[in-house]
Amino acid sequence: MPPKRFQRIEKTWDEYWAEYWRIRLVQEDEVVAWKNQQVVDFSTKMLDIKPGMRILDLGCGAGFQANLFAENGILVHGIDISPPLIKHAAAIAKKKKLSATFAVGNMHDFTVKEPYDRVLILGMSFGFGTDEENEATLRNVFTAVKPGGQILLTGQHPYSASTHTGPEWVETNDGFLVHHGEFDPITCRLGGMWELVRPDGTVITEGDNPESDGIRCYSVPELARMLLDVGFNHPRFFGSWMLPPTELQWFSTEMITVAERPALASASKTKRVRKV
Repeated sequence: MPPKRFQRIEKTWDEYWAEYWRIRLVQEDEVVAWKNQQVVDFSTKMLDIKPGMRILDLGCGAGFQANLFAENGILVHGIDISPPLIKHAAAIAKKKKLSATFAVGNMHDFTVKEPYDRVLILGMSFGFGTDEENEATLRNVFTAVKPGGQILLTGQHPYSASTHTGPEWVETNDGFLVHHGEFDPITCRLGGMWELVRPDGTVITEGDNPESDGIRCYSVPELARMLLDVGFNHPRFFGSWMLPPTELQWFSTEMITVAERPALASASKTKRVRKV
């Protein structure tokens, strides 16, 4: 039997990988659906989210979590850089008649017409950018949330980055996903490359990808300083989506951060006492 000949085909994020990663694999995996519900339950509890509140979901992907919030009576607006994912999220919301809207945008330079009650960055999406771009994201988030409002963002925990270095492989319905991961200890960025090896010998490789430069893995002191510099108060760090909440541990695979924008001082507190 002659050896199989492999043909390598490069495809971009919007052309193939966004739909493959964020829609097809998610729909095939019951564990992902379970975790999505965990994320919504945890966020709802920790941010005291109530029906009727307005939430901004940055890096919303295909909208699975945003639409779960909407099913609970939350008014959700999702933003993602990938048009195919936004199209899918909007289609699901329309089909289910949910109070969720979606738009293509970049969390590094987005604007809002009116501040939201809560702002979320889920799916370990915070950190895809330079330090300057990530700081700009936090400034935009500060502007996008109401005074007294809260934010929740997730990123890659630097101390568990070794669990994502490769090579490693995963068997899927379409073939084998092969990952070549690497962590740069100088820049503290986790990056790598995925390939899909199909049974017919076709190898789909990554082309242009908004995540190709990897994710910046911030430590707790670094991220706390960034949040405080922007103007947020009381940053807290957690390492699991399980309730009751658990503090971040060295072995936590995600870093979940909660902070709040200070409320405006009331007139009674700011009024000066007149001298007599």
